[in-house]
Amino acid sequence: MTRRVLLSMVWLSLVTGCGQRMSQWDPDDYTVRSGDTLYSIAWRYEIDPTEMARWNGLSSPYVIRPGDRLHTKASDSQYVTASATPLRKKKSSTVQVEKGDTLYSLATENDMPAWKLASINGLKKPYIIYPGQNLRLKASSSSKPRTTPKPKKTWTVADSRRVVSWQWPVKGKVLSKFNKRKNNAKGINIAGKEGYAVKAAAPGKVVYSGNGLISYGNLVIIKHSRSYLSAYAHNRKLLVKEGQMVKVGQKIAELGKTGTEKPQLHFEIRKNGKPVNPLLYLPSS
Repeated sequence: MTRRVLLSMVWLSLVTGCGQRMSQWDPDDYTVRSGDTLYSIAWRYEIDPTEMARWNGLSSPYVIRPGDRLHTKASDSQYVTASATPLRKKKSSTVQVEKGDTLYSLATENDMPAWKLASINGLKKPYIIYPGQNLRLKASSSSKPRTTPKPKKTWTVADSRRVVSWQWPVKGKVLSKFNKRKNNAKGINIAGKEGYAVKAAAPGKVVYSGNGLISYGNLVIIKHSRSYLSAYAHNRKLLVKEGQMVKVGQKIAELGKTGTEKPQLHFEIRKNGKPVNPLLYLPSS
């Protein structure tokens, strides 16, 4: 009799535990794998990475770990991943430095040039900042604004907060054009020889460098502003690492054919997570 009661209690405990786990399980969530970044996951689902971070309670630099479960859509659930940290507390005119921050990462996060953030706060190279330090995001009324140098020979597209100047990542014939209705045409394919220099189409921060996205081969993703990302796929060799700041025209990879049959560069631009036609942004050749 005692054994039967004990077995019943064990069975009830297992059923209850499974029920609790099932109630927390969301089939739309994504399980983080080795090599993933928040940006590569957001790219996979065509969603805004900043919004995805907010859904998961993640703050810059968006640290995630293999095994974490991330929401891929907005939810009222209070579930937070194991690695999630509270959102950075911001005021309208200041930001507090956290461990791992650099002047460049904070400038990118707040959609402003690094030189401007340094100028507002009276910082000089090498721009040393410390955790706990409060940086002003706006100049005081007594400060004289610095004039931003105008880029030459580039086509500009206005963002809601920032202007991004674009140039062609590689010179070559356009093999296929953008078609948002086709999974393999979310950008353009540009012909080229293996080893050709693949260059950053605009200045920004490398947020992914790897080969974890199916059909892209060796891939680089660069963040240019709050709204704009660009991607460079099928490379033979990647020359930049995640977290690295790059200049427009800087060589970031060597053209190749990983994930495709012949040498070519697959180039994409995304605005707020959604693919847009690169030919509307690149200068006419």
